[in-house]
Amino acid sequence: MKWVEICVAVQSEEAARTVCQLFDLHGEGGAVQEQLFSRQGQAGASVPGPLTIKTYLSLDGDHEHRLQTLQNELARLADLGQIPPALFKEKEERDWATAWKAFFQPQRIGRRFVLKLPEQVFPAAEEDIVIDLEPGMAFGTGLHATTRMCLVCLEELVKTGDCLVDMGTGSGVLAIAAAKLGATSVLALDHDSTAVEVARENVLRNSATDAVRVEEGTLEYLAHQPVPPLDGMAINIITEVIVQMMRDGLTSHLKPGGWLVASGILASSEAQVRAVFDECEVQVAERCRQEEWVTLCGTKRRSNRPQHPGGGWS
Repeated sequence: MKWVEICVAVQSEEAARTVCQLFDLHGEGGAVQEQLFSRQGQAGASVPGPLTIKTYLSLDGDHEHRLQTLQNELARLADLGQIPPALFKEKEERDWATAWKAFFQPQRIGRRFVLKLPEQVFPAAEEDIVIDLEPGMAFGTGLHATTRMCLVCLEELVKTGDCLVDMGTGSGVLAIAAAKLGATSVLALDHDSTAVEVARENVLRNSATDAVRVEEGTLEYLAHQPVPPLDGMAINIITEVIVQMMRDGLTSHLKPGGWLVASGILASSEAQVRAVFDECEVQVAERCRQEEWVTLCGTKRRSNRPQHPGGGWS
C-alpha cells in the first residue's frame, strides 16, 4: 500500500485553521500541527518557530476523490495567496508507521504542557510539564484539536489529590497530563486492547504508574467496580458516544460540583450535547472551539443518581 503525505507551511493563525479544517475533514487521522521551538533571550523563554500542517491519505481504495478534493482546495488557497503551494510526497507502507516522526517536533499546548517523542530533547523551563508520547499510528500524535482543547481545560480544572476517569484514553495522554497536574487517582479506560497496551507503555514511560491505572473497558467497567465519587471526568470520543454514555449514567459517578470535560463534538452537534448536559444536571461552565470542533466543560449541579460506594481503585 502507498500513502501520500501532504504538508503545508502556514504563516498565520487563520491559514492554520483553514488548512486544519480541510485535513480534519479529508485526511486519515486528521491534521497534525508541527511547530519548532527555540530558546531566546536572557530568560531562555520558548519562542515558537515555523508551523507546518500535515495529513496522510492512502492511495488505495476510495480515497482518490478525497485526494482530488484536497489538491483542488489547497491549490485554490495558494492561488489566493493565503498559503504557499502544498507539498505532496508518496510513501511506502513500510514507512507509514514512522514517517511522521521525521517531522514531528515538540509541541507546546496551553500554558505549561509540552508533548514530545521520547527520543527528543526539549529545553524545558521549570514550570513546563513535559509528556513523552509514543502514540502508535492507530491513535495519531495526540495533537488533534479535540485533544489540545482537553489539555487546556485540564490545566485549569485538575487539582492536587483529584480522583478522576479518562474515558476512551487512546494513547493515555490526558490521564498522564492529569497525573502530572497533581491528580493522585486516574482510571484510564478504553475498549480497544491495542490502545490499552499503548497507554500503559506511555504511563510507564512518564513515571505515572503510581497515579494512573489503565484498563480495558467502557462505562460498564465503572458499573461493576468499586468506584469512589469522582472529582472529574474527561471523555474525548464522538458526539454519539458522549450522549449515550451520559444517558446511561456516566455522570452518576461524579461528585456534586465535580467537573466533566467532553470533547470530540462537532459544532453542528453542540446543541445535542448541551441538551444531554442539562438532562444530567451538568451545567456548562466553559466552551472552547477550534476549527469545527467544540469542547464543553461542565459542573455537576447535584447527584441525579445514587453515588457508587468505594474508596479507591482496587
